[in-house]
Amino acid sequence: MKSFHAASAPTLFQTAAGRWQLHRYPARSNETLQAWDAADELLHEAFIEHERQGQMAAQPLLVNDAFGALLMAVAPRTVVTCNDSYVSQLAQRANLELNQLECDLTQLSPLDDLPPSCDLVLMKLPKSQSLLEFQLAQLSGSLKPGTTVLVAAKSKLFTPATRAVFSQFCDDVDISLIQRKCRMLRAKVRAVATPITQFLNTWQQPELNLELTHHAGVFARNQLDIGARLLLEHLPAAGAQQVIDLGCGNGVLGLAYARQSPQSAVTWMDESYLAIASCQRNIALNLGTAERYQAYVDDCLSQQSSNSADLVLCNPPFHQEHAITEHIARQMFKDARRVLRKGGEMRLVANRHLPYYQSLKRLFGQVDCEASNAKFVVYRCQA
Repeated sequence: MKSFHAASAPTLFQTAAGRWQLHRYPARSNETLQAWDAADELLHEAFIEHERQGQMAAQPLLVNDAFGALLMAVAPRTVVTCNDSYVSQLAQRANLELNQLECDLTQLSPLDDLPPSCDLVLMKLPKSQSLLEFQLAQLSGSLKPGTTVLVAAKSKLFTPATRAVFSQFCDDVDISLIQRKCRMLRAKVRAVATPITQFLNTWQQPELNLELTHHAGVFARNQLDIGARLLLEHLPAAGAQQVIDLGCGNGVLGLAYARQSPQSAVTWMDESYLAIASCQRNIALNLGTAERYQAYVDDCLSQQSSNSADLVLCNPPFHQEHAITEHIARQMFKDARRVLRKGGEMRLVANRHLPYYQSLKRLFGQVDCEASNAKFVVYRCQA
């Protein structure tokens, strides 16, 4: 029987600003997801028009540039990028190198101060409304009033709530008609002083005796995720020496295990700077400070030594911003297998409809269903 495979996504990115090879990160053979979209193309066109009008940007600020598509248009100058994603920062550097582009590039996380010298903002809308509000508050509190903001996204994302947030922090807000299923928003920054504490959200989890604090945009910001809840009901027994909470989000899995097994050394890892900042606050709130508790950003487990862990806890994502994809979870599985010592275990929760079992069986000696309900399944994978 003839087999059919999805065609690889195009990698030649061509706009009015130039042409480049552009890859998602990490680069994969037979990649089916493109590294840019029509919104990136519209932003290139808007940037060119902005420059034609004599408004040359000496230090553009790029917000939520996932793989460097926006960076390509402005690379020959001094550029600041602001991303919550560590992987996006790696992608930007990789695509600069791929295209042999020189750039005076400063990469910031959402919690870093923005340089007030930035004189133009190119922005992709984030998936999270709370993150959008946080980012606009940052622009409003840091940049010179009147600085131009150019924003693009799929048309459906410009909801009334999104428009209201822009009106709260910007003047002269203008939204284009639909072009290639996307819209452009043009606005001017307005000075609005907003304390960062306004964007912190705290709630109690009495069943676990935990207090959880979240920055804007962090997954499960208002309540315990139902998949995580099932895994928490089926945590491994206490006693693992080196434990990793992979893709930790607010850190609840590692926090619960650390409470259950106080002598364990626990490391929390996520590619989101805001997730790690939230996790660090939650560690301090619930466990106190200790050398055996560490949290840092990583691309899955790329910075973790092989054969260095006894237990990996994981609630893997199947979205990357607006794209649905399983490749992040599969990379997590491979990395977990590499870092686990012989006899170590990965315990993970996943939606029942996701085809993870065969991938796990190819990597691990033993894979068992530890628990399940109508929506989720908990796997116990033995190295």
